[in-house]
Amino acid sequence: MEFRLIRQGVIEITPADGVKENRPSSSLIICDDFKVVIDIEHPKTEVNDYIKALKVLGLTPGDIDAVIFTHLHPDHIGHKEIFTKAAFVFQAAEKLAFYFKNDKKLVLDGDVLFDLGSNGILKPEYINGLPDLQLLGERLYLHLIPGHTRGSTVIFANISGIIYAWAGDTFLNKRYFDNWEPPGSSWKQEMIYKHMEFIKTHADVIIPGHGAPFEIKRSTDTFI
Repeated sequence: MEFRLIRQGVIEITPADGVKENRPSSSLIICDDFKVVIDIEHPKTEVNDYIKALKVLGLTPGDIDAVIFTHLHPDHIGHKEIFTKAAFVFQAAEKLAFYFKNDKKLVLDGDVLFDLGSNGILKPEYINGLPDLQLLGERLYLHLIPGHTRGSTVIFANISGIIYAWAGDTFLNKRYFDNWEPPGSSWKQEMIYKHMEFIKTHADVIIPGHGAPFEIKRSTDTFI
C-alpha cells in the first residue's frame, strides 16, 4: 500500500475577512491496482490544476476506483464530476448527501473495514470496537466521528508499519493540533474533543483537513 499527497491543503482565517484561503488536503492511496482518493478540492479552484496534480503522479481522474470523503462540506467535494469511474464513499448521516443522488456511491452507516487488496471497497465489513491497527494489512479502517458534521469520519491505514489517519476537519492543520483547538464552525463542537484524543492516541501521522501531514510523538517516547 502506498500513500501520495495529491495537493496539500491550506486555510487562512482572519477576524476581519473570515476565510480568505481554503483548499482541503487531497490524498491518494494505491493498493495493488486499486486507487483511492481521500477528499478532493474546493469547487472554486481551477479543476485543471487538480487534474495536473494527478498527472504528476501518473494518473488521470478516470483511473480512480473510489473517493472517500471525511465529510461532505462543499469545500471537500468540489469537481467530483471528473471521477467518471469512481464510487463515492461517505456516511449516511451526512446532510449534503443529496449532491450524490445520481452517482455511483457507497453510503455507510457506521464503522467499517475495507479490503483493498481484493478490490473490496464496495463490500465493507461493519465492525464494533477498534481493530488492531498494526494488523490492518491491505485494509482501511473508517471510524465515524460525529461533531464537525453528523457523518464526519477518520480513515486509518497501516503503510509500512506507520499508522496514518486522515482526520478531515477534526484537525484543520498542525497549529490547531498544537493548540488543541477544534474547527471554529461545527455541527456539535463539544463532541469533537474526544475524537481529537482518539486520533492522537492511535495515529503516527495525521493528514489534517487543510494542511501538511505531520508526525505524532507517542506517550511511550517512541518516534517514527
